Amino acid sequence: MEFTLIQTPSEFDALAADWNALLAESVTNVPFLRHEYLRAWWSTLGGGEWPRAEHSLSGDLAIVAATENGQLAGIAPLFLTDNLEGQPALMLLGSLEISDYLDLIARPDDLPAFVGGLLDFLARSGPSAWRALDWYNLPETSPTLPLLRAEAGKRGWVFTQENFRPAISVPLPGDLEVYLASI
Repeated sequence: MEFTLIQTPSEFDALAADWNALLAESVTNVPFLRHEYLRAWWSTLGGGEWPRAEHSLSGDLAIVAATENGQLAGIAPLFLTDNLEGQPALMLLGSLEISDYLDLIARPDDLPAFVGGLLDFLARSGPSAWRALDWYNLPETSPTLPLLRAEAGKRGWVFTQENFRPAISVPLPGDLEVYLASI
């Protein structure tokens, strides 16, 4: 996989169609990962959730896109900001309160190679200021979590997983008609 750092809104915008096409096949396909949602989130930093400096956003766009054979294979929708502890951290676009579920965007078969390659890329070529990957709102069932744990361990990095503010979900049976018939 070839990895590229996306740092400008115009580069972010150029990914829209391919982003949503990949999301449709991703391990986690939720509305909070759609390009238009995260683009709107970025333009307001979550409606003001992240404080703004006097004349600039409090964060830098740091999306990592991976391609394989000319096709988009993975997206880490990231931005660089100070985390809640004041450390420079790479966080998922959509963090913290506004979006219920976030994750990396990759097909199930591509996810292991994407996670390993992503961590290598960030260590080697990512934004130089980051000290932590501080990712909120990954679903507890996300296959990204055990892969992150394993890949962090290979590098001697500390991996911590905790429930911050769980989002409750209720699985519904079948389609809308089946659900309506059941109530």
